[in-house]
Amino acid sequence: MNRFFACLLLALAASLPLSAHAKGIPLLFNTGDEIFEIRDAPKYGDGFSAGYACKHLGVFGADIWTWDCKIMAVNKAEFSVGAIDPAEAAELSQKYPLSMRERNVWNHYGFAAILLIMGGFGLISRRS
Repeated sequence: MNRFFACLLLALAASLPLSAHAKGIPLLFNTGDEIFEIRDAPKYGDGFSAGYACKHLGVFGADIWTWDCKIMAVNKAEFSVGAIDPAEAAELSQKYPLSMRERNVWNHYGFAAILLIMGGFGLISRRS
């Protein structure tokens, strides 16, 4: 019975629409904007370089899904973006596809690691 209530509480917490925007603090669910730099991409003034601005959904800082990605001038240090000329954006998106964005290991593979850990705990608890 206690497991049922724990699962119910977890399901309710997971279904709440949360928007977490915290710098450097891993929160349970994080949604909103995320920017990615591209290695060796053209640089612009004031610390901006070509990169991608996306919407994302994540857990503990690990992306589950990113969508609506557009190539823009990004400044990751200030978490700001700027528009690029459409002709230049088309050229840059051909030269630097979305797969070339810089992502850390946790951001890229963290959700799979979370699933593997949860599955491992599930197998251990079934055997005992």
